[in-house]
This record gives sequence, structure tokens and C-alpha cells, in this order.
Amino acid sequence: MTGAADTTRKWIRRWPLWLFVAVVCWCGFTGLRTVPQNETGVVLTFGRFSRLAPPGIRVTLPWPIERMERVVTGEIRTMSVGFRLLNRIRSIPPTPEEVQWLTGDTNIVEIQTEVQYLVIDPAKYLFTVADLGDRPRDFVIRKLAESVLTEIVARMTVDDVLSSGKALLSEEGRRGIQAAADLVGLGIQVHSMNIVQADPPPEVISAFNDVNSAKADKERRVSEADGYAKNLLPAARAEANRLGEEAEIYRTETIAAARGDAEGFTLLLARVAAAPAVTKRRILLEELEKILARPKKVVYPRKDGRRFKLTEVE
Repeated sequence: MTGAADTTRKWIRRWPLWLFVAVVCWCGFTGLRTVPQNETGVVLTFGRFSRLAPPGIRVTLPWPIERMERVVTGEIRTMSVGFRLLNRIRSIPPTPEEVQWLTGDTNIVEIQTEVQYLVIDPAKYLFTVADLGDRPRDFVIRKLAESVLTEIVARMTVDDVLSSGKALLSEEGRRGIQAAADLVGLGIQVHSMNIVQADPPPEVISAFNDVNSAKADKERRVSEADGYAKNLLPAARAEANRLGEEAEIYRTETIAAARGDAEGFTLLLARVAAAPAVTKRRILLEELEKILARPKKVVYPRKDGRRFKLTEVE
């Protein structure tokens, strides 16, 4: 009994040493923190934000004086809008409330997007918005995106949303989500909003396909008409140029022939004036040669007493 009592008294006398060891162990266990490379530590002093801790081994005051929460800041996160990733993996279709939006021309379209963002201010990200029940605080980004999409789609027509306006919708959506996040103070940077799917509702998709087919046919016919017009116009111009050149040649030849005939008539008139009888006889003979050269039968007087003789001309 005496030995046990002495041992107990020795332990009791050394309690300051044991207390010091316990405090050192507690400080080392709760005050020495490791922050991974893609994360940033948020240090809280008595529950109030104190400072940020970059990646590496960091020392803080022991709990409950200081504590640290780590936030992933080096990876781009993705938030789905219009569908849920878990439901897509399970092949569960989204509800109409999640996927359908009303356009400016009172049509309904189904839009699914993905918002990619990066946490740039861990303190704002942790303390501006709390977790929404059983959902993390990132879910507020989905609500902001739905609000922005509702506003943008309401200014667009269904044709723009389904075709040429997708790029505009994506860029305006990114800027709108960023502005809303800055207004709330989420501490994030929105990199992009990608349109995953934009289709009419299944009940009317066949009608939309018919309309799109008709529009494509119209564009094809207009293109063919433009091509025909572009080919026809040069051909018509070429034909007009050809006719113009032929008319100019005919005009030149006609004028030259008329001038030649006029000069020939003037010369003939001079000859007639100089020798009327000879000129008239020569003209008569020349005209008879022209006339008699054409027919195949010639009739002339006979010498044997008969009146006429008929001769075939080869």
C-alpha cells in the first residue's frame, strides 16, 4: 500500500508536466494544417473570418481559438441547368418545370445547359450564401442561371433559340449569371454557359421538323433562283453584245454597199450622158445575161420556118 501511494503521489506531483505535454499535443493536432495544391484555406478566429491560407503546411492557433475550412479554388466546377446529372446517369428525364422555357413569341422550348465556374474568393463563397437545406450552396448558381435564362429567352424567338441564336444565348447567359453572382457576392467567376440541348417539346417536334424542312426547301429554291439569275444575266448581256456587234457590222456593210451603188450609178450616169445608145445597149445585154442565166429552158425563133424552138439548158 505504501508503494502504491508513493507512485500516486509522484504522478500527482508531475501533473504540470503532463498538462504541458497534453497542451503541446493538442496544439499540434489542431493547429498544424495541410492545404492541398488546388485548395485555399479560410482561417476563422473565434468564428470570424481572419485570413486566407495558401496551399502548403500552415500553422494556426489551436481549436477552439482558430479553425480552418478548405475550399477548392483550383478546379472548374460545373452546375447543370435544366437537368440533374444524377438523374441523367440514371436515365431519368427532367421535369417540364426544369427543362421548359417560354420564348418571346409565346412558344415553348426545352433547354439544357451547363454553367462552368471557378471559386475566386473563398471567404465570400463560404459566408455569403448558406447551404440550401440538403443541397449545397452551389445550388444557388442554378437558381441564378434559371432566372437569367428566363429573362433572355423571353426576348428571343423560337427560331433564334433553336438555330442561329444559340451563341448569343450562351454569351448573354454567361454575362448575366456573372452579374447576378457579383450582385449577391458569391465570389465566383463564370467561365462559360454551354448549351447542351435546345429542342421543341416532344409533342410538337414533328411539326417543328416540318417547318424547318419547309424553310430549308425555301432557302434551297431561293439559292437556285439566285444562281439561275446570276447565270442568266451574263448570258443575256453576252447575247445583247453579240446582237449589237452584228447590227453594227450590218449597218457598216449596208452603208458601204449603198455608197458603192451610189458611186456606180454616178459613173453609169456619166457614161450614159457621154454615149447614150452604146451604154443602153450594154446595160440591156448585161441584164439579159443575168435573166437568161437563171431559167433552165430558153425559147428563141427557129430558122427552118417554124415559129419557136425550145431548148433545155443544163
